Amino acid sequence: MRPEPLNTEDLIDRLAAGARPIPEHRPARRAALCAGLALVASAIVVWMTLGPRPDLASVVDEPAFLLRQVYALSVAGFAGWLMLRLGQPGAPVRGPVIGLGAVALLVIGLVAWEQAGLGDASRLDSLLGQSWTQCSLRVGAISLVATPFVFFAARRLAPARPTMAGLAAGIVAGAVAASAYGLYCAEITATFVATWYSLGIVTSGLLGGALGRWVLRW
Repeated sequence: MRPEPLNTEDLIDRLAAGARPIPEHRPARRAALCAGLALVASAIVVWMTLGPRPDLASVVDEPAFLLRQVYALSVAGFAGWLMLRLGQPGAPVRGPVIGLGAVALLVIGLVAWEQAGLGDASRLDSLLGQSWTQCSLRVGAISLVATPFVFFAARRLAPARPTMAGLAAGIVAGAVAASAYGLYCAEITATFVATWYSLGIVTSGLLGGALGRWVLRW
């Protein structure tokens, strides 16, 4: 006796019968956990390869150190929010984009204020510091440690634009790497951080975009 044919609606009903709704905040919690693990892994790499600043304990409450960490972690937070929104087809992205833009404007304003208070001879020093040839490369290299953790969270989403989602994930990884690198770096000017840290973060973002095109496709 031939089995009764199963129509499409019946098939969908059977497949959906055991489905359970995903808790609303689970993707955000997963992304936060993965970003935290990425930060810990990046910090361990910095500690083992470069070592912390000898005077780290005495500078953790200084404005230059705190502002650098606030900048990096703010970028990571807003980029992570953007990654989550891009991973939900149809979700608005205006909020995280405005957040990233606000961080950029604040940093530009801080650089302009800093430059206005410097003489001509000091402006180049504030840009180059002592390690401009190494900073962006190191942030980019450390971001390679953070990237797998962030992409693990991104892979659990459903981005309609995988390249853009990968770009956001790469920026998260780069910003996390920048925060970890800040435990070693002794540069103190806003101009240096805005230029060379940002270059490392953008490089990581571009790499993430290239990876996302393939890794985040579904």
